[in-house]
Amino acid sequence: MAADFDEPVFDEDFVRSAVFTEPSARERARPPGRRERWRARRARRRARGGGSTLRRRGREPSHRTAVVQVIGAVLVLFAVSFALWWWNSAPRDEQPARPVSPTITHSPAPAPTPTAPTPTAPQKDAPPTEIPEV
Repeated sequence: MAADFDEPVFDEDFVRSAVFTEPSARERARPPGRRERWRARRARRRARGGGSTLRRRGREPSHRTAVVQVIGAVLVLFAVSFALWWWNSAPRDEQPARPVSPTITHSPAPAPTPTAPTPTAPQKDAPPTEIPEV
């Protein structure tokens, strides 16, 4: 329902409840409380627009800072790769394994090689060339 032009926008009850009272001289003389100081400090920070105090805004990082960051990143990557290599490598015993030695301590004489008989004269010790029938 639209308001008529001759009616006031705010009634008298609304105006009376919205009255702002000024603080007394005694209230203005006392120091602000903890909560009021906190609110004021917070309002100043918001008005300033600053974030954390550790990071300096509006200033480029120096060359030295950038070099230190790069060296730190390289060292971290090296440490991670070394740790992964160490984790995946063979287990390390306190005492190394003994070498395995052969089970035969002496070697037998080599077997004689058969020699072919000469066609002119048969040898006495030559093995038989024919298989005997049984």
